[in-house]
Amino acid sequence: MSNVLPQEVQRAVWSTYRARFIIAGSLVVIIAAALAALALLPSFLALRSVPVPSVNAAPTAPNASDRDQINRTQSLLAELTPLVSATTSPVDIVSRALALRPSGVTVDHITYTSGHPSVIMLVGSAAAPSEIDAFRAALAAEPRFTSVSVPVNDLVGAGGGRFSITISGNF
Repeated sequence: MSNVLPQEVQRAVWSTYRARFIIAGSLVVIIAAALAALALLPSFLALRSVPVPSVNAAPTAPNASDRDQINRTQSLLAELTPLVSATTSPVDIVSRALALRPSGVTVDHITYTSGHPSVIMLVGSAAAPSEIDAFRAALAAEPRFTSVSVPVNDLVGAGGGRFSITISGNF
């Protein structure tokens, strides 16, 4: 297929199309900028309408709501201070329980429930039931734990090597 227009006329037509494309693109960009400015206008006006406090202004006396907030914060701190300053943390107890674990025992899941008494549940697997019993005996010998229990099915091997050990104590 051949073009019937001479080369100079083709350049003029392409020049016209290019100019139209540039003008249309410029109008789209200008409209997008105007919409962005309109979207930001409420924020700008809100910032301009808020008075800026003076640097030399004297601090004001706390009002009743401020005093209520201060009292509430102080009461919350008084309630939470025993939790923060506890002598033992669950991490120490769990790490001690895991340190007593024999080499053939793997622990897959740990659940800690705080309270009086606190409860830790260790769920895992072992190659033989004797390893589960050795782990139970080592945990029972630990003075921090008041009771250590293992379901009988886990000790006789009915669980296929899976076990769950429940440890309770005041920690």
